[in-house]
Amino acid sequence: MKLKTQFGFLAGSVTIFPIIFFLVFFGMQREPRDPRIPTRDFIAALSSQLQRGETLTVKTIKETAESVGMPLGDVALVASDGKVLASSFQNIPEGSYVQLSDFAGRPRLSKATDQNGKVTKNSSSSTSTGSGSTQPEPEMKIMSLSPPTDTASVGPFVLFDQRPFWSRQDIRNRNILLVSTFALAILTIASVFSVIILRSLRKSIRLLEEDTAIVATGNLDHEVRGPDYDELQQLAKSINLMRLNLKDMLARRSKMLMGVSHDLKTPIALIQGYADALQDNVAEDKETSQKYIQIIQDKAKQLEDLTGDLIDFMKIGGDGSVAVEDVDLVALTASLGKRFQSDAQLLGRDLRWGFGEDYAASPPFPVTRMPMNRALVERAIENLVTNSLKYSDKQGQIGLRLLWLDGTYAFSVTDEGPGIVDSDKPYVFDAFYRGSHSRSDSGHGFGLTIVKAVADLHGWTATIEKRRDGKPGTEALLILKSKSQVAKASEQQKA
Repeated sequence: MKLKTQFGFLAGSVTIFPIIFFLVFFGMQREPRDPRIPTRDFIAALSSQLQRGETLTVKTIKETAESVGMPLGDVALVASDGKVLASSFQNIPEGSYVQLSDFAGRPRLSKATDQNGKVTKNSSSSTSTGSGSTQPEPEMKIMSLSPPTDTASVGPFVLFDQRPFWSRQDIRNRNILLVSTFALAILTIASVFSVIILRSLRKSIRLLEEDTAIVATGNLDHEVRGPDYDELQQLAKSINLMRLNLKDMLARRSKMLMGVSHDLKTPIALIQGYADALQDNVAEDKETSQKYIQIIQDKAKQLEDLTGDLIDFMKIGGDGSVAVEDVDLVALTASLGKRFQSDAQLLGRDLRWGFGEDYAASPPFPVTRMPMNRALVERAIENLVTNSLKYSDKQGQIGLRLLWLDGTYAFSVTDEGPGIVDSDKPYVFDAFYRGSHSRSDSGHGFGLTIVKAVADLHGWTATIEKRRDGKPGTEALLILKSKSQVAKASEQQKA
C-alpha cells in the first residue's frame, strides 16, 4: 500500500472520528434536552405515589425527580386550598399559605402568608444572602397531581425550581463544545502534520528511488544518499553495504573466471603446442620425443587435478546437505597424524601430531564422538596439512593437534613458514586466490576454499591467523562449532 493511501486513511480516520462522536453525543442528548418528557414522568410518578396513599415529603419528591431524570432545586407541596404541606423554599415555610393564582402565567412566587393571612416573605427574581451576594433567579413551575379516587376532585400541587435541570443541560452543552473544539484541534493538527510528513517522506523515498535506480543499472560506485530520517538513513547504509558486497563479489567472480581461464588455457596451449611438435617431427631423437610426451602428460595431469578440484568444489557447495555419522575424534586424529607423518617424511619434512597444546599422546581433556562427514573432514584437514607442507621451510616443523579451545574441539595445523600478509587475510578462502608468498606456485587456489566449504556445511568455523604461541608462521584452525556458539561458550567460561 502506498504511503499516500495510508496517510489518506489516517486523515480520514481522524476526520470520521469527531463526526461519529458528534452524532452519537448529540443523538444521546437530543431527548433529555426536552423538559416536558421528564416533567410528565415526574408528575405521573408523584400522582401514583399519592394514589397509593404514600406520604409525600421533600426528600421523596426530590428522589422521585432524580429517578426520572428531572433534577430539582427547591420544591414545595401545596394543597388545593393553598396550604404548604411540605417545602424546602426559605420564603415558603411549611404550614404557610400561598395564593395559587399568583403562579398562573408567572415564573415566580409573589408572596406567602401564614394561617392568619400575614405575609411571611416576598419572592423576587433574586434573593439576598447574609454576605450580600445574589443567587440566580429560580426557574419556577407548578403542576397539579392526580388526587386519590376517594378524596376531592382537586389534588395538591407541586411547586418546584427547574434551574438544576437547565444547569445540567448547560454543563452538557459546555462539555460538548469543549470536546468538539478539542477534537477539531486534533483533526487540524493531525492533518497538517500528515501533509508535512507525507511530503517529506515522498521526497526522501524519491531520493532513495533515484539512487537505487542508478545502482540497478550497474553503476556500483554510486553511493546511495541517506535522507534526514534515521530509519531511512539506516536503509541507505544497508543498501550501500549490499552494493559494496555485490561489487566485491563480482570482482571476486571476475578474478575467479580469469583464474579458471588462465589455469585452463596455459596447459591446453602447451599440450597443443607439444602435440603439434610431435606431429611435425620436430623432435629429432627419442629422448626429445619422450621429453615432449612427459610434458604433455604433466599438463594433462594438471588439467585433471584442476577439473577434480572444480568438481569437488561444486559438489561440496551443492544443496547444503551432507551425510553425517558419529566419529571418534581420538581415532580420527591418530589416523590422520600417522598418515601425514609418513607423507612428511617422504618430503623430508618433520610433522608432529598429538593432543592438547603440548602434543600429548592421549587427550588431556574428555573427548566425545562428533557428528560429521568423515571423508570431507579428512579432505579439509589434508588440504590444511598439504598447504603447510608446501609453504614451510624444510627445516620447519608442522604440527597437527586436537585441542579443547573456548569450550569446543578444534583441529590445529601449524607451520613455520613465511606467514600470511595482512592484505591477503580477507581472501585466503576465495577460489583461485593465491597469496603473495605463493604467486609463483603451480596450485589452483582451491585447497583453502574447500576447507571453508566443508566447515560451512557442518556449521563450523575455519580460520587462518598468526600462531597463537607467537612463533613465526601460521596456524589454521578447524573449529567444530559456529562463531556464535564459540562466543557464547567463551562468555560462559569467563563468567
